[in-house]
Amino acid sequence: MEKFDSDGYPLDNKNLTQNVKDEFSSAVNKQKGRISRKLVEKNFFISDKQKKSWNENGYILLKNFCSRRFCQDLNNEVIRIIHSIVSKDDKFSHAYAGEGHIAIREMKPYEKANDIEDEISKLFRLHSRGIFKEFIFREDLLNILEDILGKNIDCFLSQFIFKNPGAWGQPWHQDSSYFPFDREPQVGVWIATSKATLENGCLVVLPGSHKESLHEHLPDEREGANYGYTEIKDHDFTEEVPMFLEEGDVLIFHSFLMHKSYDNKSQERRTAMVYHFAETGTVYGDIDSPTNEWISVRGKGVKIENS
Repeated sequence: MEKFDSDGYPLDNKNLTQNVKDEFSSAVNKQKGRISRKLVEKNFFISDKQKKSWNENGYILLKNFCSRRFCQDLNNEVIRIIHSIVSKDDKFSHAYAGEGHIAIREMKPYEKANDIEDEISKLFRLHSRGIFKEFIFREDLLNILEDILGKNIDCFLSQFIFKNPGAWGQPWHQDSSYFPFDREPQVGVWIATSKATLENGCLVVLPGSHKESLHEHLPDEREGANYGYTEIKDHDFTEEVPMFLEEGDVLIFHSFLMHKSYDNKSQERRTAMVYHFAETGTVYGDIDSPTNEWISVRGKGVKIENS
């Protein structure tokens, strides 16, 4: 079985050094200072209330957007994929690749783990097939995204998030710091595939922070923190808002919005399926991230792919 780091290179069984974290943070901070001024001016599909929430807060909450059955099917399919590409008995590695997917393992061991999914943090590259692909072509979803991004839309990133018992939260960050693209914003679509509470490590947002520039992201200083975790420290977060989501709720959020998650202090896993969308034609530079996979879902890109 192939084993890779998050940049797509083979990874031996070794701890991540501070130098590696510093190098990653330095790459992220090349985006520092960028700003997104684009607002929704005319809303053809979203309501005036949703338009106001997007422009002022940086997100739109859609209650009961997905069925409970759909969420359960997502959860089950992800676990099937995990078992197909990595075994619990495999030698420890930060990342595993197989069947076109990339699985990231928690750096901090979980002593009560019974199955390999109990030690997985994230699974990337899901949206090109099956139930994951079906979702990104939902007409009602694309209508909302069209009001934000325009008529030509790509889905470029998908990840399933495992917040297993004992797992640390991800520190404050802005997603666009990880996206060295030629335009903004990008749009995240977060599906709560299980209930999210304070105890099990729910998502937390800072309303209105999408209006700010991209801040400096420093390495996560916690020993055993996952690779790729960086942290915004030069900000006041007292106005943070925990997102208490029910299974099937969807949060659509701006890529400049500051957000984090709490630690999971419960005995149950908290899960989420997250997609990221961008305007078709977005330029990502000389080398794209191995976790990205660009698929046109509406507009001219779809017509080209089908021609």
